[in-house]
Amino acid sequence: MQRQFDIFVAQAPAGVGTHWGWIVALGVALSILGVVAIWRARTATLIYVVFLGALFLAIALAVLVLAFSVTGYWTEFFIHVLWAVLLAFIGFILVTRPAVSAEAITLLVAFYFLATGAVAIGFALSTHIHGQWTYVFDGVVSLALGLLLVAGWPVTGLFAIGLFVGIDLLLRGGAIVALGLSLRGLAQ
Repeated sequence: MQRQFDIFVAQAPAGVGTHWGWIVALGVALSILGVVAIWRARTATLIYVVFLGALFLAIALAVLVLAFSVTGYWTEFFIHVLWAVLLAFIGFILVTRPAVSAEAITLLVAFYFLATGAVAIGFALSTHIHGQWTYVFDGVVSLALGLLLVAGWPVTGLFAIGLFVGIDLLLRGGAIVALGLSLRGLAQ
């Protein structure tokens, strides 16, 4: 059985291999952005929360336009208007109070980690599947992250989102660099 990347390379368009440098440059740029986000985690958290709030406001406007243009029934109209008002309210809070919003989002993420960790451990121990200790380890790591976030809350709310986004950007940038360097073989 072939790996997914081998199948991708076999079916890739001919021009992809010649432009591998742009893919590597994108990966390097994302990695640099990730390092900056890790370095300035509080600022990255606030920027991310304000961006999320602006996104919610834009979506609220789109849903409101949809309510007036597409819906044919009163129930659908009022549901869309109510949804748009809710999105606009949340977006407004995220934009105007990013620090408090970041703390609330971090608390939700902590509860998510706690819940998924407990479920992963319970699943692994109750099903007796092959490689169950991998699931147990995943659950323990999730529980540990959740406990760390809850134990340090509200201080962790000021930097955790930026730190997590920075780590994600760094890892995705590295993966894109690896993809670009692998595509270099297509050009030769």
